[in-house]
Amino acid sequence: MKTVKVKIIGAGSIGNHLAQACRRMDWDVVVVDRDRAALDRMRNDLYPSRYGRWDARIELRVSAEEPRGGFDIICIGTPPDARMGLAVRALEERPKILQLEKPLCCPTLEGLDLFLSRYGAQRETIAVVGYDHAVSQAVSAVLERLDSGWAGEIATVDVEFREHWDGIFKAHPWLSGPRDSYLGFWSRGGGAGGEHSHALHLWQLFAGRAGLGRWRQVSAVMAMEQAGGADYDSLCAFSFVTDRGKVGRVVQDVVTSPPRKCARLQGSEGFIEWICNGHAKGDMVCYGRAGKDPVEEVYPKTRPDDFYREMDHLRELLEKRISPEQSPISLDSGVAVMQVLATAHRHRNGTAEIPSAPYTSR
Repeated sequence: MKTVKVKIIGAGSIGNHLAQACRRMDWDVVVVDRDRAALDRMRNDLYPSRYGRWDARIELRVSAEEPRGGFDIICIGTPPDARMGLAVRALEERPKILQLEKPLCCPTLEGLDLFLSRYGAQRETIAVVGYDHAVSQAVSAVLERLDSGWAGEIATVDVEFREHWDGIFKAHPWLSGPRDSYLGFWSRGGGAGGEHSHALHLWQLFAGRAGLGRWRQVSAVMAMEQAGGADYDSLCAFSFVTDRGKVGRVVQDVVTSPPRKCARLQGSEGFIEWICNGHAKGDMVCYGRAGKDPVEEVYPKTRPDDFYREMDHLRELLEKRISPEQSPISLDSGVAVMQVLATAHRHRNGTAEIPSAPYTSR
């Protein structure tokens, strides 16, 4: 098979992770950023400090010198408020796969309709959204046990992504705090709702596979913060009612330390739990039934492994080993998350119907 060619737009923390994961796949990589200082920081600081040394096979380009066309994969790892415009432009290059980081866009949904229209008008590209936890080994193990019916009929699903964002700023030392980037502004895709939307994404994945249906109604409580020029939600709690009358819950925040990232699926015969970094070696899956000791399984990983697993998933899509409809990180799933976030911000501390997502599966 010919060498896979990848272009990554954005040389920030995510761009570094994506580049390293692609190089682990032995793919050719070009990283593009409008800021030459960001490229220099990647080469001289971020990449070697994380992965041991700089990889000279990674090509760095400023946006004015961006190569266009001939890429199998284009990844857009920019802030959410820049992503839709870049995504529309990337579609013109007809990559086989367009990977868009999470959240897909801003909760205002600005630019989303145009992107979906352009995407729906062509067939060459498969778009996915970077919810990498959904393709992790541990989550795959949960889905396998769920599909087997081991826990019986699932009554409810609860997911939490609660983590103080101090770790994010340590990974971005050039930022002094939330107001220095999109992270401090809910309308730009930051805050707890956007940054930790992995929880929303996992909830719909688990609920859908468990037969609970699609979220139809959401009650959202949000703690809004306006300090130092920032405007973001530090905590958001969502309660859902599905189109099949089932209920569930999601909590996301940027204040909890140590972190708590987990999911529990409660069934008529037993429970299944996923715990991100629940063990010193990596993720953990726990399952059990009444009157029996629970079983714990450990799935070793490091943070770079999350992105490597995602790139391996893209390889499966490229090689047509799985169809776009089978992908846990499909564009449809990312659009659905944005429908919830948009509805929650329009009806903060209230209850509202969630509009049907404009599905794009082809």
